[in-house]
Amino acid sequence: MSTAPPRAPAGTATAGVRRAIAAGPVRVLVAVATMAILLVALVWDSEWRALRVVLTVLAIMVAPAVWDPQRRVIRPAVGVMLALILLALIGPLFTRDPLMLSAGESLVGPSSDLWFGTDQFGRDIFARAIHGARLDLGVGFSAAALAVVVGMPLGALAALRGGLFDSVLLRISESFQAFPTLLLALGIVAAVGPSIPILILIIAIVNVPVYMRLTRSAVAPIVNADFVLAARCAGQRELTILLRHILPNVKQVVLAQFSVNVAWAIQILAALSFVGLGVPVPTPEWGAMVREGYEQLVYGRWWISLFPGLAILVTVLTLNQLSDRVRHTP
Repeated sequence: MSTAPPRAPAGTATAGVRRAIAAGPVRVLVAVATMAILLVALVWDSEWRALRVVLTVLAIMVAPAVWDPQRRVIRPAVGVMLALILLALIGPLFTRDPLMLSAGESLVGPSSDLWFGTDQFGRDIFARAIHGARLDLGVGFSAAALAVVVGMPLGALAALRGGLFDSVLLRISESFQAFPTLLLALGIVAAVGPSIPILILIIAIVNVPVYMRLTRSAVAPIVNADFVLAARCAGQRELTILLRHILPNVKQVVLAQFSVNVAWAIQILAALSFVGLGVPVPTPEWGAMVREGYEQLVYGRWWISLFPGLAILVTVLTLNQLSDRVRHTP
């Protein structure tokens, strides 16, 4: 039994080649420029190297998708996301030290010299917001990627095997989802203590059941599809069937959820930092910056909390727009 997909009409193939050729120079230019900028950032700055590697790989993957070859326009959500990633990577190279204290410049409002003003310790809020982008985006994407790597194969395998294995995984995921996500993260952080690797692991753990159940529900209808049965008849192993035939058919659903989970991860990190269980002080992080400034709101010093709060808002809205685009892309 043949499992090869039907061949597209010649006209469709020719049109696809023409579109690829037309979009080729733009995609190549964007990718080359992105890689050059990121190479400079990786060599120049040694801080948060692991998170910057994650963001570098992500930027190289996102950059070619900025240009829409069919409508010949830039995709707004993808463009904003790429801009945020590049800002997180190379922005800290051109800003002040986010930890530098200045008693003479404390609680200065936004101006032409200090775009976002300063906090009660005289630290530049713009510099802290830019450095915080590297931490928030790096932790958010790392945690969501780890959750996908663990939850997606487990959910697909549960649907493929069924029986006791499926029941046990469902009960485990239900046990995790019985607790509110933030409350569960708070409990784990309070027990083991905060650090960036621990925070990534904890946020990934609370998101694994989401991918497990999502992938299981997407795989269940195609477990007995003709192409899966043909692969079994051909003697392919279960792991090969899973990786080569099943998971590619549910990747669009998982990618849409991935964007949402990155937004969740950033919000969880910000919430943990807001209550004092996130990154250690005085590390620049958006949620911690909002916490540092909320007491100053009653004195009219709005800029301390406003700008990091806007950074969280813009990032989350952009990720949600990306999720909607992936979900509705045919």
